[in-house]
Amino acid sequence: MGYSDGRRQVERILKLAALLQKSRLRVRALAERFGVHVTRIYEDLKILEKFYVVKKERALYWIEQERPRPHPEITRQEFHALTAAVEAAKGTPFEKRLKSVIGKLNKPLAADIQKEIAREAKISVKLKAGNRHDEVEGHFRVLEKALHTQKAVRASYQPGGKTERVAHVLHPYAIFFRKEDWYLEARSNLSENASLTFKILRFRHIALTDEPFERPAAFSLAANLASRWELFSGEPITVHLKIASHKAYLVEEKERHASQEIMERCSDGSVIVRYHVPTREFTFWVLSLGDAAEVLSPPEFRAEVEEIVRGMHAIYFGDAAAETMPN
Repeated sequence: MGYSDGRRQVERILKLAALLQKSRLRVRALAERFGVHVTRIYEDLKILEKFYVVKKERALYWIEQERPRPHPEITRQEFHALTAAVEAAKGTPFEKRLKSVIGKLNKPLAADIQKEIAREAKISVKLKAGNRHDEVEGHFRVLEKALHTQKAVRASYQPGGKTERVAHVLHPYAIFFRKEDWYLEARSNLSENASLTFKILRFRHIALTDEPFERPAAFSLAANLASRWELFSGEPITVHLKIASHKAYLVEEKERHASQEIMERCSDGSVIVRYHVPTREFTFWVLSLGDAAEVLSPPEFRAEVEEIVRGMHAIYFGDAAAETMPN
């Protein structure tokens, strides 16, 4: 299914449905309540929309009404009558057909949700895998079995932009969906880090081993992802940004990271914001703001951004112009 906790997700979605039929709640509050990352709640809401009319207003979600189910609901009396018919038909050609009919009637919502989760996972893999769909789906099956049995896998992985493949022995901890792709969080024999993040599409070979492992009791995917800017982890640093007035709404209307703190609102409408984040992906976001964002501190991060800007200036205006840029 693309999840390491498929059954738990079904239970969570059913509880989520019950909550949203009674109250209007924020995604972050729901994530804290269920102990998962906010991306999981958004995925759950996407599934819920197949069965309920889910409304949103000012970041609050609630369920307005239930959508019609594909199979007719039947009463307890009707169910007992059908069961009696099956008993009477035992040993006849009609027994199998009658049992099939009962299986289709009054189908539990949980079963439909389980089916929808599996369908969504398969579609997501197919969308990104292209002509490698069957291969990638096979990788999913091996990884999910490894998660379930807590057995290590031997994997050949091709990092983005690299031609050489890297051989790992991995202890899979979780499979998750983020930024339109599926990822594996796992411990690698090649790293001292507690875990690494792998894009599942980049695996070229995965084989299950008989080597058992224990996932650390303290491991939490939600906590692990919460410290990152988007996807990849790293050593966090404290950064102060000045964001121009015409882009200030980007941080005023939305908390882009758990560490976000608006330190000052300037007289010209700009804002100074503090983050405590790994810089690998955060740098891309800062650059995407163009001249609307200025790194104030720390000096080493400001210098890193300056170096990238110099390189971009050289591409568009030539090396000579880049050399004239002030230090």
